Amino acid sequence: MSYKKRSEWKDDFVDTGKTLTEDDLLEENLKKGKQEKEEKQEKPEKVTIQVVEKPDKSQEYLEMAQRIQAEFDNYRRRNLDIAKNSRQDGIAFAVTELLPILDTINSAKRQIKDETFAKAIDAIYKQTLDCFAKIGVTKIEAVGKPFDPNYHNAIMAEEVKGTKPDMVLDEFQEGFMMNGKIIRHSVVKVSK
Repeated sequence: MSYKKRSEWKDDFVDTGKTLTEDDLLEENLKKGKQEKEEKQEKPEKVTIQVVEKPDKSQEYLEMAQRIQAEFDNYRRRNLDIAKNSRQDGIAFAVTELLPILDTINSAKRQIKDETFAKAIDAIYKQTLDCFAKIGVTKIEAVGKPFDPNYHNAIMAEEVKGTKPDMVLDEFQEGFMMNGKIIRHSVVKVSK
């Protein structure tokens, strides 16, 4: 409420011939305040609400789900390939570590004169080759076959009558392969 100077009070009061008390003044002021409030309050304008439809995102979500599914299928396929290759590499590594033992057995087999002992060593040798075959490792056939640099490593050449050139005459170290992949080349002597 704003305050006025005494000289301005006369315009605000009307002589009704009645004596006003403090309560009357207070009540009159409250009425004026309510009227002023009501005048100040603006009537609310009518608000129109527009309903905006959201775009249909189901196609977008479907495409996203299909992309995720395709990525997962690729991930699964890659992991299967990695697991398969890791297994093959592990087998190749283990066979490479065991080959010197097989070479020693082969060397001992050539030097043994006792027939029964030679048969026992030969049985161990064949059992080892069978175990290799079960895991996909095969011996490269060399003696009597044409020389092939993909499978054989020639360290000697000898001229032998009655033999075609580039034939494997002798094998010094056996070669092995697994699923078409060379683990170790055969070390051979070839004819000229």
